[in-house]
Amino acid sequence: MLDRIIGSLRSEGIETWRVTERVSDTAELYFIKKKLDIPRIKRMDQFVVTVFRDFEESGKKFRGESRALLSPGMTDEEIKERLRSAYLAASFVKNPWYELADPVKEERKKSVSDLASRDIEKTADEFAKAMFSADTAQDAFINSAEIFVSRSFTHIVASNGLDVSFDSDEVKGELVSQCISPIDVEQYRQFSYDKFDAEAIKQKVSEAIEDVRARARASKAPKAGDYDIILSGENLEELFELYEARSYAGMVYPGYSQWKVGDQVQGEDVKGEKLNIYFEPLDPYSSEGIPMKERCLIKDGVLRLIYGDTRMCRYLGIEPTGDYRKLRCEGGTKSISEMRKAGVLELVSFSDFQMDSFDGHFKGEIRLGLLYKEDGSVEELTGGSINGSLIDLQSYLTFSKEQYEDSAYKGPLAVLIPKVAVAGE
Repeated sequence: MLDRIIGSLRSEGIETWRVTERVSDTAELYFIKKKLDIPRIKRMDQFVVTVFRDFEESGKKFRGESRALLSPGMTDEEIKERLRSAYLAASFVKNPWYELADPVKEERKKSVSDLASRDIEKTADEFAKAMFSADTAQDAFINSAEIFVSRSFTHIVASNGLDVSFDSDEVKGELVSQCISPIDVEQYRQFSYDKFDAEAIKQKVSEAIEDVRARARASKAPKAGDYDIILSGENLEELFELYEARSYAGMVYPGYSQWKVGDQVQGEDVKGEKLNIYFEPLDPYSSEGIPMKERCLIKDGVLRLIYGDTRMCRYLGIEPTGDYRKLRCEGGTKSISEMRKAGVLELVSFSDFQMDSFDGHFKGEIRLGLLYKEDGSVEELTGGSINGSLIDLQSYLTFSKEQYEDSAYKGPLAVLIPKVAVAGE
């Protein structure tokens, strides 16, 4: 199929192109409570062809691009028709001309994940077994769950001589926990791992069941006011979107972000913990075939990197790094138990927690909050919302010693943020 595509590109006179082949085998399990409802094995083999078209207007050089999605079952004429259509569309895309990613030609990179040595069907079964081993209560349980174990092969070739390929593995899914008393409520969670981690999914299920139980008991919203809050897990991950987005070349080049390497992005007077953030590669190459490696994004609160795809980095005159999907933050100084002082509001779950990278605000409607009291008791709350500016508060962050990891994040489990506005009763 690859030879057919390259032959069609040449016959159509398309000189500059990149072809990405991705073959994925996925074991899928769908559960209703503990009963396996649908097991499925799926193979996907697709080719994404990016065509580039160089042209000039009024003395300015442009490099337009467009994509065509192809499948092995297509005829030669169908392939050519898709390529012609994409090449025509590229003529309407007026990107200033830029040099494509440097050509790399290397041997196939094998997956380093422990998932690579496992049969995907057996891995899915073992993951399900680990997940349901933590589902033992009668009043609160997993209402439904989905598990996907994928093994993929990616091959990227381009007209400039680029030729790289690699294997990758992943486990991901979602679950809905339910508690039926004193009221019937449900809560939704996602999970994703780049290694086999039975203990991590057991812990997530245990927390999901305990949290939905607490949500069922909660009956009132917090009183309106400013609180020191604790965010953890996926909600803490969402906060880091500010740093990923504002250091992205695609935000910097058009002026949406003013950040520059060397900026003290936490401010000049950091009273909390200074950020130390790194990017870790999930794959050995980016979607453009750029070799990926660990990179330091922020060191002691100072920006060390502007990153991104080839086009935006070329426009900025910096090294193209590729797009990263996993962030690592160095650990904190306090245990979660030390953070849970009287008056602190721990926000366990939201209807929809969001980080707005443009204005720096985080916000969300509270599904479950835990308010720690002077007498040592904990009040379970639901309702109300939070709204805070991470730009204003980032100098005062305190991170936990405890760690959390999934396929997109590795770092402190929780963060303590002071004086966040809470709307409530």
